[in-house]
Amino acid sequence: MLQGELLSEIIEAVSNTFGNEFLDRLTEKLCNVINADSVFIALFDKSKYESKTISLCLHGKIVENIEYSLEGTPCANVYEATICYYPNQVQKLFPNDHLLVDMNIEGYIGSPLYNSKKENIGLIVGLYEKEITDKDQILTLFQIFSGRIAAELERLDYERKLERYNEELEVLVKQRTNELERTLQELKERQNQLIESEKLASLGLLSAGIAHEINNPLNFITGGYYGLLDVVESTDVPKEKFNLYMDAIREGVERTTKIVKGLNQYTRSGDSYDEKIDIEEMLENCLVILSHSLRDKISVKKEFGVGPVFIQGNSGKIHQVFLNLITNAIQSMENHGGELTVSANIEGDSVFIKIKDTGIGIQKEHLSQIETPFFTTKEPGKGVGLGLSIAYKMIKEHKGSIVAHSEWGKGSTFVIQFPKWSRDTL
Repeated sequence: MLQGELLSEIIEAVSNTFGNEFLDRLTEKLCNVINADSVFIALFDKSKYESKTISLCLHGKIVENIEYSLEGTPCANVYEATICYYPNQVQKLFPNDHLLVDMNIEGYIGSPLYNSKKENIGLIVGLYEKEITDKDQILTLFQIFSGRIAAELERLDYERKLERYNEELEVLVKQRTNELERTLQELKERQNQLIESEKLASLGLLSAGIAHEINNPLNFITGGYYGLLDVVESTDVPKEKFNLYMDAIREGVERTTKIVKGLNQYTRSGDSYDEKIDIEEMLENCLVILSHSLRDKISVKKEFGVGPVFIQGNSGKIHQVFLNLITNAIQSMENHGGELTVSANIEGDSVFIKIKDTGIGIQKEHLSQIETPFFTTKEPGKGVGLGLSIAYKMIKEHKGSIVAHSEWGKGSTFVIQFPKWSRDTL
């Protein structure tokens, strides 16, 4: 199987997964794809000079995690930030590594994992009972996914710290009511530190869809290319057929451009709030990026007014707002499907954007808490409760407002209002 096909197969397997589920699916799929007898992801404990697996796949199945000393193991070399590769006879080189002996391992390949601070926090390893023959392909796959693994590990670590912090916060509130104001200020500071982490995790979620979506327009281009070869070789091909191939190439290029533009808007940094933002274009772009999540279950209805709709602000932050809200709407319908409605209209001096779904809805007792940092109704590992609070914060930064309407079991509607762009605002 070609490397691109292997990559697509793995991406498809881990699409829309988070936390331990993502790590287990990835190790399980890698173990199968690279024909290893075992693949594991582990974290270093530098104080003990030990390593602890957090996802261990043995002979195609996820098994219980283990801890082991780095002393006398090839993993110690990876600890020193080095890619470690022993195609055969690894037991002879590391006779004191009981794990290699017990598992009858012949070949070893390992690559370090770096966090956002460029720190080596762990490793991903493939173990073989036979000689390794495809080193380059294995290392390429390891390095492609190492960034996403490290981001997921950081996010899980943040979640654990948040849970511990919230538990400590409850004790402090009960025991030290006079310190409540200071504690809440610390909570706000932690929220700001986590905004970029949440954005990074969201990019991880989008990566599978982006890879899938880019593959489709590239198929257009490839098909058009071979069609043009036919035209060149056959002078009696009708002009209509020639135009058809050209249209396929153009369609592929335009769609790829939209996807890349959307990702660029989402990752754009900067503090400027003076950009002229085309709301309809941005909503369309968000739908293109998230189209892989819609699948065949969710239909999209677009209700745009006549003519363009503009606001003034920071395009990167507005893009993140729309992605968060549309992603939540899609996730509320992922089990049973439904209809997603996106609209944008001008009324007087205001622009109104509506994002409506027919999903599970929000329970009445939870509706008043959705903008509270860290509040979430999602399962553990699928969100830390920052998405909506970040969206609310960014909308207020743009002098806008947001109102949520929801009925449990029937769906939700979010209505966002921004001041309309005019030349006088610049």
